Formats: sequence, C-alpha cells, structure tokens
Amino acid sequence: MTQGARYHDDDQVGRKNDKKEDHVGELMKRLELGQVPDDEIRRLIRVQLDKRIRWGYSRSFEQQIADVVNFAHSLRKMRISTEMATDTLDAQMYEVPISFLKLLFGSTLKESCCYFKDDSVTLDEAEIAMLDLHAARGHEIKDGHRVLDIACAPGALTMHIARKYKNCHVTGITMSPTQKEFIEQQCKIHNLTNVEIKIADITTHEMEDKYDRVIVIELIEHLKNYELLLRKISNWMTPDGLFFIEHHCHKTFAYSYEPLDEDDSFTEFFFPAGTFTVLSANLLLYFQDDVAVVNQWIVSGKHNSRSQELWLKNIDDNAEAVKKIMVSHTGSEEAAAKQFNFWRGLNLLGIELFGYANGEEWMTTHLLFKKK
Repeated sequence: MTQGARYHDDDQVGRKNDKKEDHVGELMKRLELGQVPDDEIRRLIRVQLDKRIRWGYSRSFEQQIADVVNFAHSLRKMRISTEMATDTLDAQMYEVPISFLKLLFGSTLKESCCYFKDDSVTLDEAEIAMLDLHAARGHEIKDGHRVLDIACAPGALTMHIARKYKNCHVTGITMSPTQKEFIEQQCKIHNLTNVEIKIADITTHEMEDKYDRVIVIELIEHLKNYELLLRKISNWMTPDGLFFIEHHCHKTFAYSYEPLDEDDSFTEFFFPAGTFTVLSANLLLYFQDDVAVVNQWIVSGKHNSRSQELWLKNIDDNAEAVKKIMVSHTGSEEAAAKQFNFWRGLNLLGIELFGYANGEEWMTTHLLFKKK
C-alpha cells in the first residue's frame, strides 16, 4: 500500500469515527429530551446487555476466577471513591426533593430493591417485606443494640429498626441535608427518640463510636477500594459486632460500568464511565482482611426489575407533578426535562438489567460479616 493510500484509508476511518461520535451525541440529546421511545431504549439496553454477557463469560472457569481476582486486585490500588462518582451521586440521586421521592417510591420511601413474594404484592408491602428481611438477615438485632445505617437515604430502614426495637439507638449517615431534615421531621411526628442522623461522607469520615450492627444498603456499587472501606467499617464495629451489606451484582463476573464499544450510545447517559462498579456475587469474599463472612444470600433479579417497573409507573402516573417539582428544583425547563428523563431511563435500565434471563444474570446479594 502506498503512503497516499494509507493516508486515504486513515481519513475514511476518521470520518467514520466522527459520524459515530455525532450519532452518539445526537442520541444523548434525544434521550435527555425524552424523544426516544421506551421500546427503542429497551432494545438498545438489551443489545448492550447481550454484548456484556458475551464479554463477561470466559471460555474456562479457571480464567473466569482469574478475571475476578485480577479485578479485585485492581480495586485495591484505587481510592475508596472518585470525586466524579461523589459529584454524580449528589447531583442526580441524593439532592433531589423529598416531594419527588414521595411520588416515586412507596410509603416508606425505600430507595432500594423491594421484595415481592408473589405478583399480588403491592409496592408498599414489598418495601416492608425487604425491610423485615434486612432486619432478619442482619442477625438478631436486639433492643439495646447500637445500630449504624450507612447511606441511610430518606431513612426507611433507620426508622423501621427504630420503630421495631424501641430500645435500640439507631444512627443514620447521609450526605444529604435534605434527607437529614426529613428523617428528623418524621421522627418527631412518630415520636422516635432513638434516632440520630449525621451528615458525612463515609469515604473520609472518621469516628470513635462503636456499633453492634452495621448496615449498608446499595452503596458500594458507587465505591472502589473495598479493602479500605471494609477496614473503616470494621473499626466502627464492637468486637462481637456484625456487618450486613446489600449490593447489586452479576452472578459471575465483575466490571466497571463503562461503554464496551463505540456503538454503546447510552451507557454514559446513566453514569459517567468508571463511576459505577458492578460487583460479582463473590467479589467481596476477596476482601476479608478485616472482616470474615458469616453468611450469604441471593435475591433474584426479578425483585429489582419489578421494583423498577412500579417506580416507572409512579413517575408516569404523576408525570405533570414530577415535572413541576423538577422545574422548581432545577430552575429551568431544560434541566427539569433532563432530570425527568434521567430517572425514567434509569428505571428502564433496571427493568431490563435485572429482568435479563428471568433475573438469573444480574441480581442482588446479601452478605453478613463479623469482625476479625
């Protein structure tokens, strides 16, 4: 090939890449404006999930385990979190109006996976069912225990435990002043005097307090170095304390949530590349430096997919009210539309992700650890 021909080919490749970038940019704009039909969004999600499955499964079990171990080693070289991940959470998830959350979730404002024993279970019932499951698998929370709920969100589990165990002292940690104010208001209304809410970033927070039970629900997906995180948490546990954690996972492989290829035109619509971690079901078992696993359970992805379906229905049933809240919150119609469509898109992603293969690929796991 002549040098001129090579340059000509390079120009063609460059033009093709430019066209792909233009296409991706155009699709992102359409997603933000809500101009992409749900069926098309779901189709695009399923295409990328199919690709992720082919990417994630190795040809041998030996290589499959090696991939997880190598990923665990790579996380040990990182900080607990990235600034971009924290900023994203603040902007898109933590600092949203409580009035919006009341329209999105059920009566307890539980922001995480709910538990549906059968198809007749309502969202309110499924929230309570999962809260009860958390308390049960948290292993014998007893009156008099000091309980720490890390990333307590609007306080569904914090207040559930406080109501159920009147002599427990329950501390919730959140990064959101709005959530703190809401929980404290609810505690006054329900005469809960055994709750304390702290505003803190747990990736940097230090304290001398010790707790009998520590609970973390759907937080660590936004974090990286689990060695440092679990060491920090172990320092907050009493010698016979227990630590319960719930996180999303794939049953076999682990990865950073980022585009697989140039054709992945929507992944970064949900989270900036690298800010979200999809753990494998066994990943935390490689971080037992300071804690030791006691038990593990799996919750089928069908429960989370159903949760997301009902959250999406709540958004659509209350669309005008949600849009008004978002306009007031963001200060502009354009920013409100982006927020509205972000939350709808996030629910569509959850429906497809956790519903994939009837809930048998991506799912939720519960782990119980003791202090070493």
